[in-house]
Amino acid sequence: MNSKLIGNAKISGGFIYIVAEKGTTAVLHRGLNKVLLIKATDQKQTAKGKVLQGDVYILENGEEKLITKIDDQKIFQENNIFINPDPIYDATSEKRKTTFTVGILILILLIVSVVFGVNQKNKKEFRDESERLLSEALKSYEKSIDESSLDITIPRQLFVSAREIAFKLRDDGYKDEKLTNLIDNISSKESLVLGEQQVDVKEFLDLSLQTNGFNGESITSTGEEMFILDREIKSVIQVDLSTKKAKIVAGKDKLDGVKQIASYEDKLFSLTNDGIYQINSEKTKVKDMDWGESLIYLYSANIYLIDKTANQVFRFSGSPQGKNLTFSDKQDWLAPGIEMDLSKVKDVVIDGSIWLLSSSGKVTKLTNGNPMAILMKGIIDEINNPTAIYTNEELKYVYILEREKGRVVILEKNGNFKMQYTSDAIKEAKDLVVSEKENKVILLISSKLMYFEP
Repeated sequence: MNSKLIGNAKISGGFIYIVAEKGTTAVLHRGLNKVLLIKATDQKQTAKGKVLQGDVYILENGEEKLITKIDDQKIFQENNIFINPDPIYDATSEKRKTTFTVGILILILLIVSVVFGVNQKNKKEFRDESERLLSEALKSYEKSIDESSLDITIPRQLFVSAREIAFKLRDDGYKDEKLTNLIDNISSKESLVLGEQQVDVKEFLDLSLQTNGFNGESITSTGEEMFILDREIKSVIQVDLSTKKAKIVAGKDKLDGVKQIASYEDKLFSLTNDGIYQINSEKTKVKDMDWGESLIYLYSANIYLIDKTANQVFRFSGSPQGKNLTFSDKQDWLAPGIEMDLSKVKDVVIDGSIWLLSSSGKVTKLTNGNPMAILMKGIIDEINNPTAIYTNEELKYVYILEREKGRVVILEKNGNFKMQYTSDAIKEAKDLVVSEKENKVILLISSKLMYFEP
């Protein structure tokens, strides 16, 4: 490289003397500062200045470049400082790199510090909020097990609140000995306080042994006799609950157009598109259809017909005639002046009073033609999509199947909530029958009768 095309510089007595040829610039880099010393545009120029350790001087004309860094030895020696021009060496660039690296490290430390601080703040807020919720749950739990309360609804609501909070705290990862003890206490007293118990559902009888492909959809019963209907293959199987004896009592020839079956003692009846039939060795029509969409139930040899279209309950009084029953003309059964909306009724059962179950979960008890709404006092989780209802005059309780929630709800006959039994198997059940004598709740699940013991 020919430095004459650029210029030169000398150090003497701690000063630098710079000569910049035409078209050359001289720049000083001192620390983080950059100073233009010479800009020789039209003619050669000179400059003089005091030299400090670490100074970097650059002479450049666009084609050539001379760079040097001043150390202690050069300051007080008379030297040509451009003895080794090297365009590759750039002390300023290195300083910038060092400064940039230090800046990055400082930024990383700052970010780590901020993140750590935020995490610590979040942990403290989580701990404080969890302690507050745990205190609330403990108070609710203590109140819920106070047996001095006459209204069971409030203790159950408090218990549910405590349970929800405790389980959420556990799932959120909060650790505390008080929380562990609370969850243990809740688990041990859940059945007692809430009236809720999980049950083991077992097989009672395989109906497909009577006929291949049987898939039951509904049960009707009187006493210990059950009749199970499969409308798809048009078959009815009769089962003795106490002995498990089973037999086919009706097939395709007697079940044409069947919509529902009902029974009285060992007698079977069907509701069809054109009327009501009694089915034994023969199929005998007992009533021509003159009603809308309806449900039927037999009690004390009488047919009760819930006409959902006319919003009326009709009764056909029955009397024995040989092996069959004969029935009077239909009579309005609701008390005079009583108006009801029966359009949502999906099941009916009679124990002397008529119990109507609506698709909304509403239960209505009719006695002597007068309705009484059942409030289900004390129930925690309301029934909103029930499947079936069952009771009879020998049973102490009313049983409601809600397959969607996998439970059977038990009510006292005054409407108060008594207990509920839960199981995943119940989610498959289509109907139920109960024998308190045998201590069995029978569930119809596909081709099988299943049961649990309450």
